[in-house]
Amino acid sequence: MSYLFTPPAGHRLSIARKASFTVGDYACNLYWQSVSIYLLFFYTDVVGLSAGTAGLIYMIASIFDASIDPAMGAIADKTRTKHGRYRPYLLWGAVPLGFAFVLLYYRPPFEGLGLAAWMLAAHLIFRVAYTALSIPYTSLNARITDSSAERSTLAGFRMIFATLAGLTIASTTQPLAASLGGGDVGKGFTLAAVAYALIATAIFPFVYATTREPQDTPGEAAPVISMSQYWAAVRGNRAFWAVMAGIAAAVICTTALGKSVLYYFKYYLHDEAAARTALSLNAAVGLVVIPAWIYVTKKIGKRAAWFTGVAWGLVCLTGFALVDVRDPGLMMVFLVMMQVCGLGLALTFWSMLPDTVEYGEWRTGLRAESFIFGLGQFFLKAALGLGAGIFGWSLDLVGFHPNVAQTPETLQGMKTIMVALPLSGLVLGGLAMLIYPMKKGVHEDIVEQLAARRAVPPEAVAELP
Repeated sequence: MSYLFTPPAGHRLSIARKASFTVGDYACNLYWQSVSIYLLFFYTDVVGLSAGTAGLIYMIASIFDASIDPAMGAIADKTRTKHGRYRPYLLWGAVPLGFAFVLLYYRPPFEGLGLAAWMLAAHLIFRVAYTALSIPYTSLNARITDSSAERSTLAGFRMIFATLAGLTIASTTQPLAASLGGGDVGKGFTLAAVAYALIATAIFPFVYATTREPQDTPGEAAPVISMSQYWAAVRGNRAFWAVMAGIAAAVICTTALGKSVLYYFKYYLHDEAAARTALSLNAAVGLVVIPAWIYVTKKIGKRAAWFTGVAWGLVCLTGFALVDVRDPGLMMVFLVMMQVCGLGLALTFWSMLPDTVEYGEWRTGLRAESFIFGLGQFFLKAALGLGAGIFGWSLDLVGFHPNVAQTPETLQGMKTIMVALPLSGLVLGGLAMLIYPMKKGVHEDIVEQLAARRAVPPEAVAELP
C-alpha cells in the first residue's frame, strides 16, 4: 500500500509559488551557513577551544543530529492535521529554533571541561531544534510536485535563497560581531545570532501561509507505515543508495576545503579581512552559477551533471596543488572555481533526492517522502560531522595552535589537507554515482507508470487474479 496524493495540476508550479516556498531556505541557511562557515572558527579563535576539541564537538553534534533525522522523518510522515503533514512544523518549530541558535553562540564564563561540555550541550540542543523543522520542510519538495524537471528548478530556487543567506552570513557576521560587541567579540557573535534568528523566525510563518500540500486521494485512507516497512521500502532503492554514497564521500572530504578558508587567509596569507571578501564572493557567484547548472542539468541529465561537477573539481584541485598560492586575489579565484563544483554537486543532490522517492515507490509500492529525506539528511549530516572532525584532528596533527604564528611545516600541512581530502572525496563520489540507475528520461517514465497504478481503483486491484 502506498501513500497516495493528488499532484498539482500539470505537475507545474508558478514562479510565485516556487519563490514563496523556497524562501524558507533563506531562513534555514541563515542558521546552516553560519554553522558551516563560522562555528568551528568561533570555537577555536573566540571561545578558545583546541582544534581537536572543536572538531570533536562538531562531529558528535552532527552525528547525533544525523541519527535523529530518520526518526523525525517517520514522525512527520505519520503526522495528520487539517493543515497538512509537514507544514505545521514550520510554525511549531520556528521560535524554539531561533532560541537554540542564539544559545549556540553564547560563550559562558566557564573554562576547561565545563566550557567544552556547555558548548557541546548547546550544539546538541540546536541540532534537535533544527531537525524538527528542517526535515518536514525539505520533505515538502516531494509533496508539492512529482515532476523531475520542476524539482530541478525548485532545487535551483532553494540554492539561490541558500546562496543569498550565505552571502548575508559571510558579509555581515564579522562586522556585526565587531560593532555589536563593543570590543567583546564573543558578545558580538551572540548579538549577531539574535539578529539572524529574528529574521529567520519571521520567515517560516510566511512559508507556512503560502505553501499548500496536496490532499490525500479522496476515499483512500493514508496507511500508517511501520518502521520495518520503511526499511523495506528503502533497502531496495538503488537510486537512493547511489545518491547517498556519492554525496557522503564528497562531503566528508570536501568539508576540509570549506572550513579551511578562514584559517588559510588568517595564517597562510596574513590577510584575515580578505577572508570575508572571499566568502562573500563565493556566495555571490552562486547567483550566476546556479542558473547555469539548472540549464546544464536539464540538457544533459542529473547523473551526467554530477560527473561534470566532479571532473571540474578535480582539475581545479590539481592546479591548486601545483601552484603556491600566496596572493589573496588568486586564492579567491581558486575558491570561486571550486564553488562551481560544489554548487553543481549540491544542486544535483537536492534534485536527485526527491526522484528517489518515486523510484522507491515504483520498486516497493511504498511511498514515505519524509523518511527518505530524513535518512538522506542522516547521511549528509553524518558526513559533515565526520568531515569537520577529520579536519579538526588534521589541524592538530600538523601542529596548529590558534592565534599564534604557524610554523612552515604547519602551513604546508594545512595546504595538504586542503588538497588531499577533497581530491579523495570527489573521486569516491564520482565512482559511487556509476551505480545510479536513473539516466535522463527514466524518472519521467516511472512517474507515468505510477500514475497509471494510482488510476486503478483499490477494489479492482483486489479482484485481480
